[in-house]
Amino acid sequence: MHPNTAKRKLREGACIYGTSLEDCLSPEMPVILAAAGLDFFFIDTEHSPAGYGEIQALCRSAHSAGIVPLVRVTENQPHLISRALDVGASGVIVPRLKSHEEAEAVVRCVKFPPLGKRGYGLRSVVTNLQGGPAQAAVESCNQETMVVPMIETREALEDVERIAAVEGVDALFIGPYDLTLSLGILEQFDHAQFWDAVDRVIRAAKAAGIAAGLQTGSIPMLQEVRKRGGRFLLYASDVGVLLEGFRQGLAQLKGTQPS
Repeated sequence: MHPNTAKRKLREGACIYGTSLEDCLSPEMPVILAAAGLDFFFIDTEHSPAGYGEIQALCRSAHSAGIVPLVRVTENQPHLISRALDVGASGVIVPRLKSHEEAEAVVRCVKFPPLGKRGYGLRSVVTNLQGGPAQAAVESCNQETMVVPMIETREALEDVERIAAVEGVDALFIGPYDLTLSLGILEQFDHAQFWDAVDRVIRAAKAAGIAAGLQTGSIPMLQEVRKRGGRFLLYASDVGVLLEGFRQGLAQLKGTQPS
């Protein structure tokens, strides 16, 4: 399997920086993201329309460009997880988890025996058409593939220490909107309860020797998360960056915003 440089950086204690692709699904996008210096991105299938053909093309392009492609699956289901991996994803982000048992189920889907129950179906986008023993390919996949549960429900937050401790989990991904929705403080990102939750997730990750972080278009918010120990940091999304970039550029061009 392709080396997972993002996973390696996390294991070394470094921060990694990414974004998400939601509507801009051209295979050129991973090349652009790699040139911009990002470590990874995820293709969103929870809220966006990407199909498996598009995911495979994006993953193949990403591997060639040297950036790590993940997929956020629609839900925690074996067939969704295995198909994302079989079309080239270097790992999965799984939304709406509520317990460490559910996190354990994700790991079982992602890993081949003896670590899990994934079925053998390694296609060319995974193997890069390189021959070799099947056992070596299985061991490589088990080593390189990432498992990232989302912490975005009250139930997951209450069980976060045990979720973080699940063998095979690499990072915890806070969903800010859903988490604040679950806590009854929707979009109140300056609320003490939200930051208490962020700190709890980061502490749980540190105790387990893994990383934690979140996604936002706010640079100050990402900087604050990093200051508190977050290392899995995602800036905005494809549409978010395009929209804000054009807004700022046009405002400067019209003279309504200082250059």
